[in-house]
Amino acid sequence: MTFKTSYKVGLAVLLCYLVAWLDRMAINMTIPFIRTELNVGPERIGWILSAFFLGYALFQIPGGMLADRIGPRKVILFALAWWSVFTALTGVVGGLASMLAVRFLFGIGEGIFPAAVWKVIGNWYTKKNRGTANAIILSSVAFGPAISSLLLAWFLPILGWRGSFFALGGAGVLCLLAAWLYITNSIQDNPNVSREELEEFERDSRSQAANSEQTLEKASFGQLLSSPAIWVLFFVALVYNLTMYGWLNWLPTYLLEVKKLSLTKTGLLGALPFLFGGIGCTLAGYVSDRWFRGRRKYLVFGCQALGGVCLYLFTQINDPVPYMIAQCIAGFLLFMAAGAIWTLPMILVPPKLMGSGSGFINTGGQIGGFLTNILIGKVIEWNGNDYATGFHFMLGALVVAATLVLAGIREQPAPAPKPSTEPALS
Repeated sequence: MTFKTSYKVGLAVLLCYLVAWLDRMAINMTIPFIRTELNVGPERIGWILSAFFLGYALFQIPGGMLADRIGPRKVILFALAWWSVFTALTGVVGGLASMLAVRFLFGIGEGIFPAAVWKVIGNWYTKKNRGTANAIILSSVAFGPAISSLLLAWFLPILGWRGSFFALGGAGVLCLLAAWLYITNSIQDNPNVSREELEEFERDSRSQAANSEQTLEKASFGQLLSSPAIWVLFFVALVYNLTMYGWLNWLPTYLLEVKKLSLTKTGLLGALPFLFGGIGCTLAGYVSDRWFRGRRKYLVFGCQALGGVCLYLFTQINDPVPYMIAQCIAGFLLFMAAGAIWTLPMILVPPKLMGSGSGFINTGGQIGGFLTNILIGKVIEWNGNDYATGFHFMLGALVVAATLVLAGIREQPAPAPKPSTEPALS
């Protein structure tokens, strides 16, 4: 069987997104060391975590607009080079001010990246399989933190926290090479695509499965913003990320401070729920495309509700085996919900506006990422440095997000094709 060019592009994008998540999540395992060396408390740790999200959120829409205007390939290559430099520079900071500046600039580089990726997905995959492709690539959101946790547990005793950032910055060079070799703006632009693969793409574009759900056929970004569906997805992303980024960013510290685990056990047990999450996210696209076309929100809501129960149980159980089982189930379900949520923009937003439209929705998510670290840091400090209270905040946000999904999202079938007015051929 021939390995399709679209598969190679998808794997290259997955590798780049995976390293993006390795680079951004490494800070979480290094917090205990940075806190000691820079002499900062929970509130200022929240500032350090949020500095990334400020740059990341501010450049989502500009990154999407650039991808729509000059093509996603150039944006991806520039983003990779930029953020790899600032990943390495994280290892040379000398104080709180320089750490905040470097993390903000690092966030800018990663901020222009996601919308360009969604533009590539929109140009390389049809609506028949776009949800599946997107969920597989988005699984890096879970696999990245899992691998980061394991790698840092290995790196930190050998390289220290500064040397670990140097090593991760070097990994970006490999991604830059992969992106240069394989990623093009669209399937039509790639000279390595066979005639058979291109014909299959055209057939899939016209298939019933690809045209069963309505797309918001807007002519401009401004018109796209007039759609209530886009704003609902913006706020769902914002509130849901109060939970997801809170969990991603504070779990290592929670395991060290509340569950009293060693660094090695924190690395291992901190990775497990996200490994299960990667599996859930990968399956989300297939499950959504296969059984939930036109009613994807019910998959999202069900996963959020059951995942929230399991996350709550994690905070209430003291025995390591049961609480890790609860966390792994929570990881599977909550990341399946995340993967299913992001199938909706892939269907609703027209390909020509995929960069700016998805960038706008993701801006909401990154505003949530920015706010969650500051808010959770404050909540922990107000409660006498009780890290368990941070998880109570995350659970409250999850309830709001699930309610928004169920009440706010309205999915519509595609309108029936108009009957032809041309006379039938005899």
